[in-house]
Amino acid sequence: MFSASPSPSASRSPQKTAYVRSVSEVGRVDYEMEFYPVALNHDVSGVEDDGSVKFITPIKAAIVPLYGGFAAVDNKLYCMGGNPPFDYKSYRKVRSLHCFDTSSRIPTKSSWKRCASMHNGRFLPPTVVVGSKIFVFSGLQGPNWKARQWAEVYDTKSGKWTFLSPPPQLPTAFGLFAVALTGPSRGKFLVGSCADDFFYTYYVEDGHWDRWDNKMDSAIPCNVIPVAVNTTLFWFNYGKLHAYDLITKCSYLGCIKDLDKVIPLDSLVPPNNIFCPAVHHVADNVFSLLCVEYFSVQHQSALLHCVQFSISDGVVQVGKDVCLDATVRCSKAYAIPMPDQILDAVVIQRLRKIELVFKLAEASKNFWFYGPGKQLHFGLVGVGLKVGEDVSACYLLSMGSFVAELHNVLGF
Repeated sequence: MFSASPSPSASRSPQKTAYVRSVSEVGRVDYEMEFYPVALNHDVSGVEDDGSVKFITPIKAAIVPLYGGFAAVDNKLYCMGGNPPFDYKSYRKVRSLHCFDTSSRIPTKSSWKRCASMHNGRFLPPTVVVGSKIFVFSGLQGPNWKARQWAEVYDTKSGKWTFLSPPPQLPTAFGLFAVALTGPSRGKFLVGSCADDFFYTYYVEDGHWDRWDNKMDSAIPCNVIPVAVNTTLFWFNYGKLHAYDLITKCSYLGCIKDLDKVIPLDSLVPPNNIFCPAVHHVADNVFSLLCVEYFSVQHQSALLHCVQFSISDGVVQVGKDVCLDATVRCSKAYAIPMPDQILDAVVIQRLRKIELVFKLAEASKNFWFYGPGKQLHFGLVGVGLKVGEDVSACYLLSMGSFVAELHNVLGF
């Protein structure tokens, strides 16, 4: 299920931050979007968590429409479509696209920038990101829209929207999800709905759809977005961790050991049934589980839990069932004001600082240099390299040739 590489340490794993999107009440009748940044990388070096709870200040987004699509590309958040802010009861779908740069030192409401609008207004459209492109699906209502309007794609580099040719079949029920595939399947995404047996794979480079025949033992429910790691989908539903191998078509199910020690199990089923606990991939066989504990209605407060857990490369045979072997590694809790709803979350991967290692075979010693944020010039091979704080690389200079291996959060 996973590669043989060991689990990453907190110091070496990519820095990943989940941005949790919520709808919060402003006054008695108005609502606005808020975003909570949560670090997915926890220190599991043996130092136990002190149990303290931190308060997260949300990123306000008064101008961003409610209930739109949500995606992340590089260090930017994108919100598209939805209802006009402060007008959530109208269900008037808008076409707008707003962008927020998470690298802003002091984020404010004005940090959200307006970008090119979609061709069609959409309500809660599923989204998926491949490279620099955001694919947006469905969310159209009424009998008058055409099949070619079902999906469109935004190129963050050109700033333009184009329609995406639809698959031969379109879904007729709710519960649509979209997930980008990784590993050998990179450059493809899966769009599916267990409600009407709609499953298609889209090849971004070739621009064509393939029907996908699934044999899932457990359907992926509405409001649950799976995460793909290589050829396996993972999701969490009603206290159980699920997995499905796209190649072998085998389904797996299991509990996360010690989860009940860090989270009240009743919090895994939200009372509003909108935000289901979300699984995100951290690195290798390490995942995170985001969920909300509504612990104080009187004080209008909630706890946002981020649980890091690992899945062993093998499975456990329990009777006739083949179960996942998952165990909690650590957990963090964050206090937030009581949201009206928590919709979903996206993950941004930040690259760590540069470390350059140079080795000259003709010499009897190695040359080491560490220099973030500098302009480096090496006359020996005539290489000019600009090193930034958010890039990680290792370069080998050997026998007069320049060989580079880039280690970054994308896993290359």
